[in-house]
Amino acid sequence: MEQEGFVSLWVGNVQSYEELDRLLTVSYSDEGDFIPSIFAKHFEIRRYDDAVREAEYYEEASNDLYQLLEGFSYDDEIAPKFNTLVQEELPNDINAVILLYNFKYTGEIVEATILSNYLRYLGSVEYQ
Repeated sequence: MEQEGFVSLWVGNVQSYEELDRLLTVSYSDEGDFIPSIFAKHFEIRRYDDAVREAEYYEEASNDLYQLLEGFSYDDEIAPKFNTLVQEELPNDINAVILLYNFKYTGEIVEATILSNYLRYLGSVEYQ
């Protein structure tokens, strides 16, 4: 799933910034083995480079992708591409965005409810 030059996007509704952070926290065992985040486990992602992951929680929910992606890396390039890719109206209650850079998600799970939080995969686009 790691693929240079691609970025994958998830949006959703989460309870708080702290909850988003908890969903995305990766850890390591005492032996140094990688333990995926709750988010990664639910979307069956074995591993991604956490250094090129960006995520944001918004106090004000929206369904405007341009607004939701503003301020992220390569936003002027990826926002129009995701807007073209997503051909449906998004729900009004989106308050969280997760972007995995150099990653092209190919899993079959497109949405998940995780501990009262809802996340949905919208797609992957090229950037750079």
